[in-house]
Amino acid sequence: ESSFALVAPTSPRSQVSVTLDTPPSPSSPLPTPHSPLPTPHSPFPVLGETLLAITSEKTGYPVEMLELDMDMEADLGIDSIKRVEILGAMQEMYPDLPKLNVEDLGELRTIGQIVQYLQSNASQPVSDTTHKDDESPQQHVDTENSPPSPLPTPHSPLPTPHSPFPTPHSPLPLLGESLLAITSEKTGYPVEMLELDMDMEADLGIDSIKRVEILGAMQEMYPDLPKPNVEDLGELRTIGQIVEYLQELSGGEKKKYQHQSCNEPATLNNNSLRRQVKLKTLPQPDFLDFTLPEGHIGLLTDDGTLTTSKLAKSLVEQGWKVVVLSFPPSLIPQQVPLPTEVHRVILSDLSEEHLQQQLAAIATHYGSIGAFIHLNPVFEVSHNGKIPYLEEEKAIVKHVFFMAKHLKQSLNQAARRGRSCFCTVVRLDGTFGLGQCVNFGPISAGLFGLTKTLNWEWQQVFCRAIDLSPTIDSQESAHSIIAELHDPNRYITEVAYGPQGRVTLISAFE
Repeated sequence: ESSFALVAPTSPRSQVSVTLDTPPSPSSPLPTPHSPLPTPHSPFPVLGETLLAITSEKTGYPVEMLELDMDMEADLGIDSIKRVEILGAMQEMYPDLPKLNVEDLGELRTIGQIVQYLQSNASQPVSDTTHKDDESPQQHVDTENSPPSPLPTPHSPLPTPHSPFPTPHSPLPLLGESLLAITSEKTGYPVEMLELDMDMEADLGIDSIKRVEILGAMQEMYPDLPKPNVEDLGELRTIGQIVEYLQELSGGEKKKYQHQSCNEPATLNNNSLRRQVKLKTLPQPDFLDFTLPEGHIGLLTDDGTLTTSKLAKSLVEQGWKVVVLSFPPSLIPQQVPLPTEVHRVILSDLSEEHLQQQLAAIATHYGSIGAFIHLNPVFEVSHNGKIPYLEEEKAIVKHVFFMAKHLKQSLNQAARRGRSCFCTVVRLDGTFGLGQCVNFGPISAGLFGLTKTLNWEWQQVFCRAIDLSPTIDSQESAHSIIAELHDPNRYITEVAYGPQGRVTLISAFE
């Protein structure tokens, strides 16, 4: 075994996400998301035609009716927030475009001025005045192509689009819960991980453009909300500050929001569509014979049990090069012996900067990461009548989200050369928590939401979430995980092994 620990602080960058308000109706198709950014000497029409097509998609105007000299607000009724959304779509389509300044966008009146602004930015290096989080966008969790339904947020369902905007005397928690739920939907963070005092940029990697987009979603939900000022939004740092700002806009008294505890009754509109689920028995999977692309490795997290060593050994026997990533001893004190061919890397802390540095060091020393398997530890929970929210469990699940964020580029590049994998393994009860005996905390179940979301966003990467009953021993656990990794069926995303055998979840009405 070998180990090392490197620390080099960096800053994360969040992807831009776009909410579609109207069905697209352009006569010319939009360029693919991977269209290269035009060079400084490329003609204006490349950016111009793209921007016209996006404007058509976002507004519903036929593209042939749009002209570059049209005033976006006076002629087309496009406000500042919608302009930011359109520019966000351009950044999504051209990821090499330098980060745009929200304040500058407010000064641009016509489509042609925006084209010239983009051309100017594309032909100049990023200045020191831009955000310091300009890293490769492929290192982050892709949240712009969200699945049709948002991430599960059982404690804070989104209000229906027709929910009336609260009156000045309505309770502030209504706005707070809505904003937390929207932030969860737009970023991929589980809603129970979000807190009102979190810094949106420093803690969550949400830049100014995404803040405007989140406020745009709030406006869609509450159409009577007065239009916020784009410049004001740039000064707001935390989710709580945005809540207070919205309350002031609505004419209400500014007051501190008290987060609703999980034991209090929900105050939100609970008319959102829900369906009961049931278990469906599955046959044992077929076996797709594959190896990782040349020069790539499999990264396996250590849950502190023999399952780690058994799985690592099985993967090595199949020709994989494996590196085991261990969490700090303060979280997982046990470290089981590993096969001699397997290297171990130990995280000294749970900062995102340290994780990013360690992942880069692993890629440098051992090879690009082509498969990621997270073995979630099992924490002892006490049953005192309350839902357990263990800080250790929360910290590890949050770190898996960071891992997905920084493995995006590597896994998607590997998928172009062969099969790459993102797999999470938890030990609920072997029935997705539907069993009678509850001996687990609910936070780890959020890994199912993450994995299913990535399955929508990373179309080429094989994603699978697995629930193993705690009664299954380490050897059988490793065998089941190997079987799922080689399953050729990509229509199934979540599988459980327990008292009813191999099962998945389906609607109770099917």
